[in-house]
Amino acid sequence: MECYNCGCRLSEKNFCTACGVDVGRYKAIMFAANRFYNDGLERANVRDLTGAVKSLRQCLKFNKNHVDARNLLGLVYFEMGEAVAALSEWVISKNIREEKNLADDYINMVQSNQGRLDTINTTIKKFNVALDLCKQGSNDLAVIQLKKVLNLNPKYVKAHQLLALLFMEREEWDKALRELEKCRKIDGGDVNTLRYLKETEQMLHPGDERGGVKKKKTDTSATVYKSGNEVIIQPLNDKEPLGLTAFIQIAIGIIIGICVTYFLILPAKVQDAKDELNLEIAGYGEQIDQKNTEITELQTRISQLEQTNLDMQDTINGYEGTNGAMDANNYLIAAAYTYLDPSQDDMMVEQYLDLIGEDYLTEAASQEYWDLYEYLLAQIGGSVSESYYESGLEAYNRMDYVSAIYDLGKAYLYDDTNEDALYYLALSYYDSGDLDNARLRFEELIAVFPEGILAEKARQKLEEIDS
Repeated sequence: MECYNCGCRLSEKNFCTACGVDVGRYKAIMFAANRFYNDGLERANVRDLTGAVKSLRQCLKFNKNHVDARNLLGLVYFEMGEAVAALSEWVISKNIREEKNLADDYINMVQSNQGRLDTINTTIKKFNVALDLCKQGSNDLAVIQLKKVLNLNPKYVKAHQLLALLFMEREEWDKALRELEKCRKIDGGDVNTLRYLKETEQMLHPGDERGGVKKKKTDTSATVYKSGNEVIIQPLNDKEPLGLTAFIQIAIGIIIGICVTYFLILPAKVQDAKDELNLEIAGYGEQIDQKNTEITELQTRISQLEQTNLDMQDTINGYEGTNGAMDANNYLIAAAYTYLDPSQDDMMVEQYLDLIGEDYLTEAASQEYWDLYEYLLAQIGGSVSESYYESGLEAYNRMDYVSAIYDLGKAYLYDDTNEDALYYLALSYYDSGDLDNARLRFEELIAVFPEGILAEKARQKLEEIDS
């Protein structure tokens, strides 16, 4: 245990031997946090997940920087099907301790699998739809939706509990008991599960209210009479012959069964199929609305880009000569003028500098031209690199690797100290399937920035490429 004031390792004394601060109460708080952590670990080992959550939460109240408690709490949440809560705890743990933290492995386990992320998002959306259907009174549709949720995430305790409640409302106690048993296997200490189980078992196995013994039905095939104080039961030997009446009764029973099937069971099955079809149609409607919204946003973005292009063209036309062609000198003058204009941003300066051909710079540019060009490049390099890095990182998160490679390459070109830009540039090549360029970029990262977490991750990626 380290001193909260100076960071020195504490002894058995109630004061720090290095700085002298009183640490008696601090030790008591840390010991209490560790006790709650140990209790949560023991409860998690016996699948008392609810109890484990309470103990770990109490541990974090005493010591919010307890990394092991946060990582274990995330694992417990993940086991209960609460993937979002689990990721939140792991991200907080990662921010507390960036290196040598198991939260890295847990986060990568989820984020590296795009299918798992899509499943988590779909599960949450469908569960919310089921909740809304319950609030609207459409319990049959809610049951269908919850079954889809549990097909995607069989460990989602809340979905099992809600489905069990719906079965209990419909008095389908056997189905409710099956769902609650699944909940208990996942989390044996959930109070709601235990309460629902108690009620379900009472309905399935009601006690005998009178406390007596059930009366046996009187055997109608025997004659009962009294002789003095004795009761004599005389069985009847003659049986009623099986005749036309029996066959008529059997035929009537068959007809009644067919009618029950046709008028009661079949309409229910048809209605269930209609409800499921309506639910799927509603889902397709939501997807269509989402696509229409995305199309509208893209059209708006296209209009904005076209307008920006027109504005830039007007600005460029202002610098054009009589022959309608702008040479390298005019591009540099336009860049310098834009840099001096406080209403313009550095990205506009970069666009003018980018129009200057590489051939002109290496063959025809004068020393004064080079000096001004490099000065402007140095002044805008930092902000332009940051802007390209942000747009490139956003494109990478959208899995638009073409745009990500272009923007991140620009970011590293304008600022060769931007280690993150080089790392995500290599990742963009890797995820797009261009392993040759990915290998080159990872090797460049290791050569230029040999120390740090990103270099270690680059080495791991190279091992994956070569394997």
